[in-house]
Amino acid sequence: MKNINKLLLGMIFLMAILPMVSAQESFGTFKQNECVNLIQTCSNCTYINITNIAYPNSSIALSNVEMTADGTLFNYSFCNTSIIGTYFVNGIGDLDGINSVWNYVFDITYTGDALTAQQSYIYIGGLIFLVLLILGISILINKLPSNDSVDEEGSILQINQLKHLREVLWIVIWGLGLAIMFIISNLSLAYLSSPMMGNLFFVIWQMMFYVTIIGVPIYIIWIIYKLFRDAEMKRMLERGIDMRGTP
Repeated sequence: MKNINKLLLGMIFLMAILPMVSAQESFGTFKQNECVNLIQTCSNCTYINITNIAYPNSSIALSNVEMTADGTLFNYSFCNTSIIGTYFVNGIGDLDGINSVWNYVFDITYTGDALTAQQSYIYIGGLIFLVLLILGISILINKLPSNDSVDEEGSILQINQLKHLREVLWIVIWGLGLAIMFIISNLSLAYLSSPMMGNLFFVIWQMMFYVTIIGVPIYIIWIIYKLFRDAEMKRMLERGIDMRGTP
């Protein structure tokens, strides 16, 4: 319960600080491992150079390169975009004979799409909803009976079919956990500058998926077996046979 509360607080805090993050003037967002055309427009510049381009980890990708002029358009194609994150571009040009510096950023993501504040709210809100849904189902499971109705001596009075609903709901919780891990792993791979956490979450999701395709069918067969066993026990109780159960 404490871990779930901490997770919810963390998500709410992230939603609160997202609007506070100001964006520097940007060339845009581009797809990983594809070339980015860096374009500047100047009507009276004789040259525009890029002094340096820095990777998201602040290491320098290149320095002191001349942009190609085509009339008033200056262009440079940058292709070293294997690292996900924000790249920083600094340059200099002669505007009216005066050297003027400029700086821009561009973002590289796995899909080439920018993660907007609205999308962040949707993702975080969806994850919060799934976590709350798991919490609600867990509370419901604790309120459902786990055994048949028995008397003080331990004899079964009535077969309680609701105990099987608990087992079905555990499958639902497992499926929701699988969905949460899938979402987190894909968001991490798509938007985090380092793939380390994304790869970790994806490996966890793969392990859960393999457990699911093997374990869930076996678990369902076990539930069906218990249903048939309860039906047989019910017939025996109707014949007056004393059956012992777990209180």
